[in-house]
Amino acid sequence: MSEDLEQKLNLIESYFESGDTAHLVNVVADLKAADVAAVLSALTLEQGVVLFDSLAPELASDVLAILDEGLTRELLDELDDSVIVRSIDLMASDDATDIVTLLKPERINEILGKISRKDYEDVRELLKFDEESAGGLMAREVMAVRSEAKISEIIELLKPEAEKIEHIQNIYVVDGNRVLLGIIPIVKLLVVDRGKKAEEVMERDIVTVAVNTDQEEVAAIFAKYDLYSLPVVDENGRLAGRITVDDIIDVIEEEATEDIKIMAGTGQEEFWEKSSVRVSRARLPWLLTGLFGGIGAALVMNYFRGSLESVLTLAFFVPVVTAMGGNVGIQSSAIVVRELAVGGGSLVRTSQKLLRELRVSLINGLVLGSVLLLTVTLWQKDYRLGALLGICLLVIVLWATLMGAIVPLMLKKINVDPALATGPFITTSNDILGLLIYLGVATLFLDWVGGG
Repeated sequence: MSEDLEQKLNLIESYFESGDTAHLVNVVADLKAADVAAVLSALTLEQGVVLFDSLAPELASDVLAILDEGLTRELLDELDDSVIVRSIDLMASDDATDIVTLLKPERINEILGKISRKDYEDVRELLKFDEESAGGLMAREVMAVRSEAKISEIIELLKPEAEKIEHIQNIYVVDGNRVLLGIIPIVKLLVVDRGKKAEEVMERDIVTVAVNTDQEEVAAIFAKYDLYSLPVVDENGRLAGRITVDDIIDVIEEEATEDIKIMAGTGQEEFWEKSSVRVSRARLPWLLTGLFGGIGAALVMNYFRGSLESVLTLAFFVPVVTAMGGNVGIQSSAIVVRELAVGGGSLVRTSQKLLRELRVSLINGLVLGSVLLLTVTLWQKDYRLGALLGICLLVIVLWATLMGAIVPLMLKKINVDPALATGPFITTSNDILGLLIYLGVATLFLDWVGGG
């Protein structure tokens, strides 16, 4: 938060302390929506409701559309229907739909019955789609013209439409059945002959996305083609709406947050969940998975008790083995998860990444194994034990790399979020299997290091 915004926040809090809330509107009048959202996030819910009610309708609508989901839910629960309806009527259809989905179920129909007929139809249509699909992301407000329309006519139509539709980059050209035929970049209207028809100047080679396309794939398309907006079409090729880059930024943030939650072993709703019992219930399955993994590792060590008793030094390096295996596995899985997330998870491309990771792990394993060999030799005065531990570490690094790359691919194959691979699947398997490799190899060569 900037120093100027901090000062305004302090002033707002002082007004609340003195009870002089009538002057709140003057403090935030010159702030942008994002700044007001930051201020609301720093206030208590009760104060936030009072401040929100004091905002001008257009500013309130913009703020509500960009607030964090958790705070939006809480705010909506406290706001009057009239305030919510007023804000929704000023929003683009995609933002309005997002707000409706955050309402309590018993309020949805009541709010929908009070908004304008046009907004009602748009929101009802968008609610049919999965919120994490292209249909759930798109706004229905588009600038569409018939193929026979003249450029001069389009320019005249553009003037009133520009006031209703935000961030118009392209004019969409459709036929009588609203099938998308092409686009005309808005800047092109400035340089083409005004007497020409839309079909004569439109670009026919366009990128589109189907309404049921997953939002991660949509984000990958935006990144691949460096787009600012993307038309969405139905199964018959009819123009259904458009997605703009600001929606994709939200998707990227949402997906990153979701992956971090999963990697941390927390639930999807935990950031705004108030019940300690529900939060605990969301975390426990992941913690229990880790606990059972630790028990499995303990059983492995118990099985090789004889080897550990023969060469006690082996026990000193168990933490090294488990830590290195886990770190290498997570590094490897992160590369594959990222590749899958950006839509680059083809068999050929992924195979190339896997081979590269194996080559990298071979180099790293040799270096790490050599360091361990030297350390044990100097510390324990036993080069054979050092060599054995160094070889074990090399094998474990290679194995952890392989597991880190394969597990995300397996999860993707069975339609499980690949981000799960960096959680219990990787750490637990590396703890158990890493110990099996370490103590198994050590046991085979026990006589050689003088422990038989």
